[in-house]
Amino acid sequence: MAQCEFYIERKGRNCGMTCREGTSRCVVHSDSPAKRVPCPLDPNHSVWEASLQKHLRKCNKLKQRHLNDDQDFYQANLNACGSPPLPLLEDSPQDVLDAIPLVEKIYQQFDELTLEQKTNDYMESSRMLQLPSNKKHALQQSSLIQHMVDGGMFGPDRTFIEFGCGRAELSRYVNQVALLRGDLDQSELPKFVLIDRGTNRMKFDKKFGDDCWEIAKIQNGRDRTQRYRIDIKDLKLSSLLEDGRNYVAISKHLCGVATDLTLRCLQNSSLNNETLSGICIAMCCRHCCDPQEYINPEFLKCQLAENDSKLDYHRFFKSLMKMCSWATCGRRSGMQDSDVGEHFTGLPVVKREELGRMARRIIDEGRAQWIRDKGFNVRLVKYVEQDISLENVALVVEPK
Repeated sequence: MAQCEFYIERKGRNCGMTCREGTSRCVVHSDSPAKRVPCPLDPNHSVWEASLQKHLRKCNKLKQRHLNDDQDFYQANLNACGSPPLPLLEDSPQDVLDAIPLVEKIYQQFDELTLEQKTNDYMESSRMLQLPSNKKHALQQSSLIQHMVDGGMFGPDRTFIEFGCGRAELSRYVNQVALLRGDLDQSELPKFVLIDRGTNRMKFDKKFGDDCWEIAKIQNGRDRTQRYRIDIKDLKLSSLLEDGRNYVAISKHLCGVATDLTLRCLQNSSLNNETLSGICIAMCCRHCCDPQEYINPEFLKCQLAENDSKLDYHRFFKSLMKMCSWATCGRRSGMQDSDVGEHFTGLPVVKREELGRMARRIIDEGRAQWIRDKGFNVRLVKYVEQDISLENVALVVEPK
């Protein structure tokens, strides 16, 4: 079958879909008078306008939305903030310009984060040797796991909850480290609760059982792992907790607002200083946060009031999100520190990156302060070098 001849200006290439016999365009780009419209449930695909109502009754997205309706662990929007929605606010270059001196002033009150890149012996002696070239993910996993070990998060009767788990690679190596510790009997080995709203190919779930047999000759090791496909905002975590166990919340690169939803999810559960044995979350994508769902708006409102800012909370938060992207968007090939380009701020790229890291820190400090107010010890740490990951800050929480 021939390829569609429609040229996509945005992508600089022809459409990759095939055509029906006797036509030169696919159904999406057809010149037919019949019109295709985006699906209201998922704009990533389109349908014939005349068939829209029929499609809505059987769209896979609809089935996914109601996948957990009858489950005890599902409660719609349980971990959303619940306050009235903020009005839609367009990006404002002037707001960003007004926010820059304020970001610099707020940042001055924080101590510089120290680099605490740790190494786990097992990850160094086993996992690293399996990788011929790109070891960046393994280096991050090694450091995060050792932060958990040093923070006392390993021990008997632990259940690790990995939020935004994806393929559950981090949990798999946590499991391997636990199996090799040698100070736990079979009844004390950790369990894993895997949370992700997406369907993930090449999952590591089966590997948990394989590792248990290969490392410790334990059968039915896979039974200690349960995966739940659900949005964190709808997760009623209390329904998944077991008496007599201690819990550790973990994640590697928990994106944007998902970190705030996770903290609120833990708050809404029955976990406390006695049963929550730690949190280790490598955060990312602050530019994808949500001022509505941010866990500690009062922290930012106090900063604005103390500095007599003319920006309100909503506009300041949107400006922070914009600046956060400057820290992680990467440079074009050949770009120098002093290059400004046509950027609306007139600032060189190295200064924009610095401001991005400052904005990111302000958002993270609000999260850390919110947890401290709950009675926990909290540290923000650079857990790897920046050349390993631009998103290199982790939130490490231990009970007092």
